[in-house]
Amino acid sequence: MSASVDIRPAAAADSRACFALFRRSLADLLARLGYKEPAALAPDPDALWPAYEALFAHLAATSARWWIAEDPRDGAALGYARSVLRGGTLELTEFFVAPGARVAGLGRALLERTFPPGLGEHRAIIATVDAPAVALYLRFGVGHQSTGVDVTATPRPIAPPAGYDVAPATLEEILALEAQLLGHAREPDVRFMLADRRAVVLRRGDRAVAYAFEFNADGFGGPVGALEPEHMPAALAHLEGAAHAAGLQSVDLTLPLSARTAVDWLVGERGFRIDPFYCLFLADGPWAKLDRYLPFNPCLIL
Repeated sequence: MSASVDIRPAAAADSRACFALFRRSLADLLARLGYKEPAALAPDPDALWPAYEALFAHLAATSARWWIAEDPRDGAALGYARSVLRGGTLELTEFFVAPGARVAGLGRALLERTFPPGLGEHRAIIATVDAPAVALYLRFGVGHQSTGVDVTATPRPIAPPAGYDVAPATLEEILALEAQLLGHAREPDVRFMLADRRAVVLRRGDRAVAYAFEFNADGFGGPVGALEPEHMPAALAHLEGAAHAAGLQSVDLTLPLSARTAVDWLVGERGFRIDPFYCLFLADGPWAKLDRYLPFNPCLIL
């Protein structure tokens, strides 16, 4: 790697610069993929920051590794990467290099510091489809588990079918369900999610069978999970109905295509539109049950 780049541990004060780099890098990728949405191609970080500020503060406070690369001449951010360690699972939450700053070896240097082999029992990434980045990820012990698409809709009135009881979810209930779906506990993330959006648990009789985090004021929803795929439509019906009741005009979810029951419900039954942007779920094995789980959105973490 060129010696003209400084790489150092990042701190909370770097969050705003990392966010701006994240949006510029994402806009560059979308343009290369032929995306046509003007707001996505020319993002205004100042306008978008309020919707992400709490998430970036949470990741800054709970990261396992977080490194930033800077131009030593002016301190401009050239790239950054961050990971979190939850219950033995190391998850790469972000890895972005500034457009035009393709310094030889920079990506590998950031990943070696942030996503090192041997840290954590399992490894996971929700990755964009930037080809050079994916090629690099595959050298760091992960493989393809599923492909995800963003789906969006104007919510319409609907409720879960008869036989489901819906009630506010507790931290303990969500942790118990996620232990069966994700295979690890992530209490810091669940606490953050509960502060950001309302969560419910769906029961059949005395058994909790699914949970769902409702859409927040910015239209971001999830995660949603069910012990069996057959319960996903009920959880998603509650999610959409609650969004309609809240007066939201547009909602967005990240949908693993391996979640066939959820795909049939959202795209087939409810008419959600598939956004051109898609992502890859990469991990060191099929330990997460992505046939019955939709991740947190924005999809920086599972």
